[in-house]
Amino acid sequence: MPLYRRVFLPSLLVMMAAAFLVDVQRNLYSSDIPFIPVTAAQMALVKHAVIPLNNPDDNQSIVKLIHNKPLVLIGDSTHGTHEFYQQRINISKQLILKKNFKSILLEGDWPNVYTLNQYVQSLIPITAEQALQAGKSQGAWLWNNQETLKFLQWLRKHNQQLPEGEQKVSLYGLDIYSFTQSKQLVIDYLYDYSPQAVQQASHRYQCFARFNNDLHRYAKALKNNEALSCEAMVVEQYMDFTACRISCPDDNAVIDREAFFCAQQNALVVKNSEKNIRIQYMTGDDTMSWNERDQHMMESFMATAEHLNYPKTIIWAHNSHLGDARATEMLHKNQLNIGQLLRDNFGRAVFSIGMLTYSGKVMAADDWHSPARLKVLLNAHNNSNEALFHYLNIPYFLLNLQQSSELSQLLNRKRLQRHVGVIYRPQDEMASHYTYTHLAQQFDAIIFIDVTSAVTPITNK
Repeated sequence: MPLYRRVFLPSLLVMMAAAFLVDVQRNLYSSDIPFIPVTAAQMALVKHAVIPLNNPDDNQSIVKLIHNKPLVLIGDSTHGTHEFYQQRINISKQLILKKNFKSILLEGDWPNVYTLNQYVQSLIPITAEQALQAGKSQGAWLWNNQETLKFLQWLRKHNQQLPEGEQKVSLYGLDIYSFTQSKQLVIDYLYDYSPQAVQQASHRYQCFARFNNDLHRYAKALKNNEALSCEAMVVEQYMDFTACRISCPDDNAVIDREAFFCAQQNALVVKNSEKNIRIQYMTGDDTMSWNERDQHMMESFMATAEHLNYPKTIIWAHNSHLGDARATEMLHKNQLNIGQLLRDNFGRAVFSIGMLTYSGKVMAADDWHSPARLKVLLNAHNNSNEALFHYLNIPYFLLNLQQSSELSQLLNRKRLQRHVGVIYRPQDEMASHYTYTHLAQQFDAIIFIDVTSAVTPITNK
């Protein structure tokens, strides 16, 4: 029985940009943040502890360090980075092949990742490219890239070669940003079972029609008139699934268990999306909105674990979601994340890996509604974990943060750490992309890659 079940449940432009960013960096980093000195002996301690990695395929040391932990969290500090994708892909392959991992959960929206799951399990007659391009949401390039494409093709082939009856590897999404698509998918599912249930779900979700199905418009109106709330409607619709008020697999063997679960999760996304946006506008507090998002991730993880009978699971997400929030500035903002929640619930069953880089290029957008483009990363701040590791002059390494109390104490000193997600604003580097962390409390291990490159988006022909 799994351990966590027992607990439970273009080059010229780039060169010009780089020259510009050097000047930007001088201004950005001339702040009064005190520098944390590191002695030669301390640098030697860290240097002695690292395990150099010659290339992204050198994962034996990483798998050995993970040992038999059934929950492996692989974070990245910059979403649009080729080496981070390749590293977690290679680690995941080894965990699947050598440790029998059967589930990968992504920081992606449920409907889009579900299409990928259908592809890798050979349940739909489409190509990997078509599966990736099915996702039209903002930030779809995070998965619609060459790195993910090759992994999906590998995973489909792996699943096809498994003995008949053996559980295949699944992919599911954890995120919350598919409100409109998830609403429609709930109704689409019900069409196959009950005209009355379709009518009822359509009526409930019609509550948002007066706001043109725009959650932000809905939340703004709600701020002035709470009577406009659609909360009860989306909760009731979700309860139809959880309380088996519509035909469910537990009561009716004819009901497809997988299709039912997918629809139920889409109803969960609708319910929690409404709650997330309502809290954000009613309180004006981004902290609470963040917490709702990560609690949704945790709720999705728990539901998926139960649905799949608690397999060994890998989670891919940003460092800010998977590193323990209590070891970062998030603690003082009363923020939590799924990494903290998983540690709280499953303790030593969890192994978390963060990934960091000092400089290079990255794919990112200027703002949430802008297309992604190639950008140059500023060199990391001198008072950051990334700079500390850069000065070791080891371009690619693994570091077990828990191997000695002396090392943990050194690396737990408060240092800056960079976070780049869908958006990267180098002109606002310090305010937008840095937080303080205590690294050895944040992760069990880190992978450092000194200079990184950008992912390669798949372009439509």
